[in-house]
Amino acid sequence: MTGLRSRILLLSVIVALLVAAIPPTTSAATIRRTWTATISGLIPGGATAGGATASGTAVLVRDWAGTGSFTAQVTGLLPTSTYAVVVYVGTCAKPTVLLRLPNLSVDADGNAAAASSVMLAQMARVWSKAEVGGIALRIAAGADVHCAVLASPVATRVAVPSLGIDLPIVLQRGNAFPWCNVAMYMNGLSQPGEAGVSFIYAHARTGMFLPLLKASLVNNGARMVGMKVYVWTSDDHQYTYQITQVRRHQYTLPNLWSMTSQQVWLQTSEGPYGTLNKLMVVARRIAVTTATHAAANPKARPTVCSLY
Repeated sequence: MTGLRSRILLLSVIVALLVAAIPPTTSAATIRRTWTATISGLIPGGATAGGATASGTAVLVRDWAGTGSFTAQVTGLLPTSTYAVVVYVGTCAKPTVLLRLPNLSVDADGNAAAASSVMLAQMARVWSKAEVGGIALRIAAGADVHCAVLASPVATRVAVPSLGIDLPIVLQRGNAFPWCNVAMYMNGLSQPGEAGVSFIYAHARTGMFLPLLKASLVNNGARMVGMKVYVWTSDDHQYTYQITQVRRHQYTLPNLWSMTSQQVWLQTSEGPYGTLNKLMVVARRIAVTTATHAAANPKARPTVCSLY
C-alpha cells in the first residue's frame, strides 16, 4: 500500500462521511460556499463619450443541501435595458454556460438588482466545475458585456507557533505524491469561514508537520490540547482555532464534525511508509480578524518529494 494510496483512501472516506452527515432539516440554512464577483467597466462609448462606468457586486451561494441563491446590485448600466446573466467557464468572448440566471432589468437611472434561487440540478453543474477550476459571471446587453471572476476564499497559510509550524497551503491537483515544503487542503470540503471541516494535511517531515507527530508521541499529544492554530485565507483574513483533540492511529474517521460550526483538522502520517494509520489534530474556530495581503498570501514553493 503506497503512501499516496493510503492518503486517497482516507480522504475519500472523509468526503463520503461528511456528505452523509448533512442534517436534512437544517442544511438548507447552512452556507456551504459563497462566490463573489466584482462587476466593473465602461458601457459602450466610454467615459470620453459620456458613457457611465458600470460597477457592482454579485454573490452566488451554495448551501449544504446543494441548492443556492444569487443576488446582484449593479449601477451604471445602459438605462431601461435588459441584461442576460450567466455563470460560465472558458472565456468571456466564448463562454461555456453552466447556469442561466434571470435577466437583469435596468431602470431609467442605469441601476439593476436581482435576487433568485438556484435549483439543485443547476447548482450541481456549477459545483462540479468550481471544484476543479475557476467560474465566472457574464452580464450582457447587446455589445455591452461585463465579465468577472466568481471568487471564493481558500486557505493559503497555516501556522502552529507553539510547535514552530508555518507553511503556505496549496491545492494539489491530480493524484501525484503530495508535495513537500507546503501544506495542502482537501478540495470538496469546507474552507475557513464556511460551516464544516477544513482539512489540511502535510508530510511528517522536517519543515512540515513533523512537529505534530513528535508532540503526539508524548503522553498521546496532551500538551497540544489548547494550542492555537492559525489559518489565513486568500481574501486577507486570519482564522484562529484552538486544538480540542489529538487523535492518534486513525484508520477511520471520528464523528466530530458539525454542519453548523467551523473546525480545522490537521493530518499527517504516522509511518512507517505505506501504512494507513494517520494522526489527526482537531481544532475549533474561536476568532477571525483581517490580515495584511502579504501575511495572508505567502509565496508557495512546493517541491516534488522523494518517496520514503
